[in-house]
Amino acid sequence: MILADPLALRIAGIGGQGNILAGLIIANAGVVTGKNVVHTQSYGAQVRGGISYCDVLICENEIDYPKADHFDIMYFMHSSPLLVYCSALKNNGVILIDSTFVNSIPHNVLRVTKKIIFKSFTKMAVEKFGTPMVGNMIGLGALARATNIVSKESIVESIKKIVPQRYHKTDIEAIEYGFSIIEKEYKPRTERKTTTIGFE
Repeated sequence: MILADPLALRIAGIGGQGNILAGLIIANAGVVTGKNVVHTQSYGAQVRGGISYCDVLICENEIDYPKADHFDIMYFMHSSPLLVYCSALKNNGVILIDSTFVNSIPHNVLRVTKKIIFKSFTKMAVEKFGTPMVGNMIGLGALARATNIVSKESIVESIKKIVPQRYHKTDIEAIEYGFSIIEKEYKPRTERKTTTIGFE
């Protein structure tokens, strides 16, 4: 049996920013496209205001271990988790940072990658939609457009499955807006480590 090293994504913020929901949506989008997916999540001591994150592993083949220590893609919604977890970004990985809540990019990030998207997703949400609540969806759309790990269509399908219907229109518009603000693709590494196990 051939086991491939999955693509690893972490989305981190503080409680109430919607990073867990964003992870659920992108994980389901991976399932929609027929890929193998593992989704895990962690909450801080405080549900609202404490650090929380979710990890998503996506692979064409079976995933042999449901945990990652280093990540191909990281999306930080706040400075608190950025300072704690940014060292887990893989060399030449893709990182998205919501500059609404982050003043500067850490030096260790600048040392390992140039694939950096530093945009004020939450501020954009307030300016365009009148609420900060869809900042996570704008960021998610930007992430998907920049990395091409899942399609816009699969994200829209996932929103319709996971999110209450009254939020569908705004969330989908926010996803589309996130796609529109990214012009360049920052693809994560394409080479995947594969291992063959079993008897010959």
